Amino acid sequence: MTLIPNLSEIKDLAPVEDGEYDLRVIKAQATNSKKTGRNGLLLVCDIVGEDTASNLMHTIWFGNDGVYNSDDDDKNQLMWRMVKDFLRAVGLDSDGELEVEDFQDLEFSAQLKYTQDDDYPAKNEIVRIT
Repeated sequence: MTLIPNLSEIKDLAPVEDGEYDLRVIKAQATNSKKTGRNGLLLVCDIVGEDTASNLMHTIWFGNDGVYNSDDDDKNQLMWRMVKDFLRAVGLDSDGELEVEDFQDLEFSAQLKYTQDDDYPAKNEIVRIT
């Protein structure tokens, strides 16, 4: 009895070429950098309409007033300002409190770029929200 069938019909996933795409958050999760102690939000996004596209991962890093490697006030404000700009760009209210669940199934458009280096597999990165 065959344990694993012929998988030649299963398509491999790959990053898309540079361009503007519609994205949908399929998973949102709180994350923490072991290096800096910075808290953030990891978004795993599906590229809508691209059935063979690999998922895109995007992390939003927060201001750091953590236990170690704390930011000075200017850096802290800069980091929170970038979070605020992201929220506005994707249509979320930046004037109220948000939970991880508020990002689930969020849809937005973004300019993506294809990147590849020797240490990591090829991937897509968000250049800007459109």
